Amino acid sequence: MVIHYQALLDRMAISDMPETAQYRMDTEKIARYRIKMAMDHPEDPDMVEDLCQCGQVEELVEQAKDEMTVLDMYLQTRMWELVADQEEIEVEYN
Repeated sequence: MVIHYQALLDRMAISDMPETAQYRMDTEKIARYRIKMAMDHPEDPDMVEDLCQCGQVEELVEQAKDEMTVLDMYLQTRMWELVADQEEIEVEYN
């Protein structure tokens, strides 16, 4: 789990995404929190799951992998520029 979340942080650190991009701030905050919980409780996965409140450790790993895919897409399309260009974002609800 730690390896995957650290990979996310490392990928963002070497990117040209501004540190002020909301996606980066949110993703870094989540990744750092989950890394800290895993490091603080290395022998207690149940505690990590309770503290993260987003599923089992295996699911947290999958979330990190999925987020890496999103991050790559975000970096490739430079989405932070698209968001910055719009004053108000319209959200479509299904």
